[in-house]
Amino acid sequence: MPIYNKPGKINYLRRNILAGIAGGALSGVSPIAMNQARATTGNGGSTGLPANALADLEKKGMQLIITGSGSALPDPLRGGASCAVVVDGTVLQFDCGRRVLENLMLVGINPMKIDHMFFTHLHFDHISDYDYYAITNWIAGRQDTVYVYGPGGTEAMSEGAIRYMHAMNVDFIGTILKHWPPHMAARPRETPPYEVRDIGPGTVLETDSFKVSCLETKHLPDPAVKSLGYRVDSDYGSVAISGDTAVSDGMRTLAKDVDILVHECVKPDLGMTPGGKFSLKDFHKKELMEERPQTGHTSPTQLGQLASEVNAKKLVAYHLAPYTSVPAAIEMSSMYLGPSPGQSIWGEFLHAMKQQYDGPVILAEDRMIFSLE
Repeated sequence: MPIYNKPGKINYLRRNILAGIAGGALSGVSPIAMNQARATTGNGGSTGLPANALADLEKKGMQLIITGSGSALPDPLRGGASCAVVVDGTVLQFDCGRRVLENLMLVGINPMKIDHMFFTHLHFDHISDYDYYAITNWIAGRQDTVYVYGPGGTEAMSEGAIRYMHAMNVDFIGTILKHWPPHMAARPRETPPYEVRDIGPGTVLETDSFKVSCLETKHLPDPAVKSLGYRVDSDYGSVAISGDTAVSDGMRTLAKDVDILVHECVKPDLGMTPGGKFSLKDFHKKELMEERPQTGHTSPTQLGQLASEVNAKKLVAYHLAPYTSVPAAIEMSSMYLGPSPGQSIWGEFLHAMKQQYDGPVILAEDRMIFSLE
């Protein structure tokens, strides 16, 4: 499978959520939201929303948007791991976990503008908002087909999410269409506006503006159940997206000389955390992992080594655990993470990655925007 790269200039857009939404000001912002807006990234930039975000995303160019930076268990400060890539206004959404729709809206993108959706795998945290997206997008009047791609099982997942989980709502949409005001031209389609396809390694989609490729990654312990990483190439540059995975040959190929590598980093290095499953040798030693197969994940040191090996121009670590979230999120995750190690854990993550990789390293936060020009 040919993978090509045309290097582009990368600008990380430092944003402030309090600048306003589409020209309007935020009011009644909670203390949690205020703290999140003021949080800093690994390279000293702030996160949030510019007043002119929509204009930025509609112009010619290529943008990467973090639509969720968190991990599997609930975290009110981070949505489920996911991102969008926008090329000349075409919106490509990768995974659809918690808060994807809301985070898109907060950067000025109507979720009805998603043109293509790609799933890395079908774990609950990567599909949790898909059913909500599918119904709301349909009932709000989406007319053009949305093309949905993912590993084996994606077609069945989508069918189940719409036709079974929301069977009543499918019937409800049929009912409201029967009684729709006849003078209103705008109305929902009679059938859901989705075309879903199970895919395997290779070129998934190619247009005059961009190409999307995918390869298998190493996440799921059952070899018959596949997970995928993706790469988007355009004249502006390239982005590789891992989904959940241990270091894999698939990501080594996809991320070769990439401009931005977006890669999971939920697993701490051994010794970084004081308790929980993630602190056990079983979750780190190759021999024990092979003896008792578990889901594959990537630690900071491993991720730094990978970024250096593939010559990535910038590294963005996502799928981050709620080590320093609100107490309830920390408690709910404690079987895996143990007690909170405190804010110093993020410095340890960055230090471990930078020991192996000398390029820019950023710990993702929701609604970060990166521009490739």
